[in-house]
Amino acid sequence: MGREDRIKRVLDVLADSGCAMPPAVIFRNAKLRGADFERRSVNNYLTDLHERGLVIKVDPSALDDGDVVEIDISEEGYFMATDEAPDLLEN
Repeated sequence: MGREDRIKRVLDVLADSGCAMPPAVIFRNAKLRGADFERRSVNNYLTDLHERGLVIKVDPSALDDGDVVEIDISEEGYFMATDEAPDLLEN
């Protein structure tokens, strides 16, 4: 499995769920789908996807209130797929 396939696997988890998740949960779900990469790789893939505009990082406490508030990637938070992600996965 090449790097792009592993990145796509991470994006699949987020886009299919429609949920915001912390990296550890993303990793666990990817492993359940047969991923063969390590936990520490997930952060690299999420950074790559963030730079491409396919995921955003959101404030988990705002989610508790039903709001989606985007935060800087350097802050603690959850990741979720953007609206562009499913379009990319269909191609």
